[in-house]
Amino acid sequence: MDYNAAIAYITEFIDYERSPDFSRQARLYNLNRISHLLGLLGNPQERLRVVHIAGSKGKGSTAALIASILSSAGYKTGLFTSPHLRTPRERCRINGELISKTDIALAIEKMKPAIDEVSRSEFGRVSFFEIYTALAFCYFADKATDFAVVEVGLGGRLDATNVVNPVATVITPIGLEHTAILGETYTAIAAEKAEIIKHGCPLALAPQVPAAQAVFEKIASERAAPIISAAANNKLRRARLQSATTETRASVPVGQHFDVENYPGLFIPLLGEHQCINAATAIAGIECLKQRGYTMPRESVYRGIAQVEWPGRMQVIQDSPIVLLDGAHSPESMRLLCREIRRNFRYNRLIFVVSLMRDKAVKEVGKIVCQDADAVIVTEVSDNPRVMPAHDIHRAWQTMCQEVTVCPTPKEALRTALAWASSEELVCVTGSLYLVGEVLHLKLDTQSEDMIT
Repeated sequence: MDYNAAIAYITEFIDYERSPDFSRQARLYNLNRISHLLGLLGNPQERLRVVHIAGSKGKGSTAALIASILSSAGYKTGLFTSPHLRTPRERCRINGELISKTDIALAIEKMKPAIDEVSRSEFGRVSFFEIYTALAFCYFADKATDFAVVEVGLGGRLDATNVVNPVATVITPIGLEHTAILGETYTAIAAEKAEIIKHGCPLALAPQVPAAQAVFEKIASERAAPIISAAANNKLRRARLQSATTETRASVPVGQHFDVENYPGLFIPLLGEHQCINAATAIAGIECLKQRGYTMPRESVYRGIAQVEWPGRMQVIQDSPIVLLDGAHSPESMRLLCREIRRNFRYNRLIFVVSLMRDKAVKEVGKIVCQDADAVIVTEVSDNPRVMPAHDIHRAWQTMCQEVTVCPTPKEALRTALAWASSEELVCVTGSLYLVGEVLHLKLDTQSEDMIT
């Protein structure tokens, strides 16, 4: 089996990330299939030291930060995240290096009999995400990683990753997301995510709304899990932007300096105050590991944060006009994105290119976008059954936005935005990580040409 055959085999299985009936079908999540599958594969997760990360906002960034710090400390560190932006290989990496095509092909060939057996069992057909979860555990175990940093896919309690016995857990800020699956209140959502907390295992906890904080404190107390709070132990001081002069623009932000209690003078090459909170949460996660007796040199925290790479989150891919990518897709994340654009950038006009999934709060997101936008172009990502038709977004937003235009493809939408934008303007591509990934593809495919020709 080669790489293309392996990926074709995986994509035969249901992908809840792209399912048009995502909210209802995701209720079918359970741990029976993944437990059976891993059992047939020799339970590779039992050979891993896992840092398990859940949350609504920033869990991917926090996972990347922790993995970068651990790698900088000299540990062989696996990182499992989802979704991917450009290639499925992004989901599984060691010390920043993506899993190779050969290793994916070998792993799937080895796993295929077990996958087929479980799919024929009373537990039902395995999912796309369960296969990738099992693949990551097998790969990290076979490569003898020192740590595996594992991001929850959805929720916590019934997520396929919640079969691990972690050495530390991390919960990033909670928001009202996936309410049809996880519940409609902060209390209900927090209760789902709190199920990653294990008895006696230290918990790094990001700042939370009071209702979520109360849930986490209660469950952690019941399970004798000590809490290291990013809010209490890591006093965050306001970040200072660092900008760079380019050939075409006087000042483009490239990162920010900030202080965390006991760690003054940190630098992170990611934009947005929320990334400083993510970094403080990552440091709390490292403190959890120190509490378990693992050596974490102080300089590795500075180096790991300064060297982190996490594309698609307030990422500048062009500076004249500025083209900014961000995966904001909820009212909360869109409000934060707009605030950070105003704080970080100088521009004459702001043009949004937006695609949304059907399960998102289209009107609420639209109200936020249209308050700041001088023009909006709505589009739809390719080959995704969950995508909201661009004309539906247009109908929902046309009374809120002064100028909203439909372009059927991301390529046409980006070409149109760049044609409209002068060198002193900003184009923000947002609404979905799938759109961000597609635009990154376009950028890579046209690096030897103008941006879009």
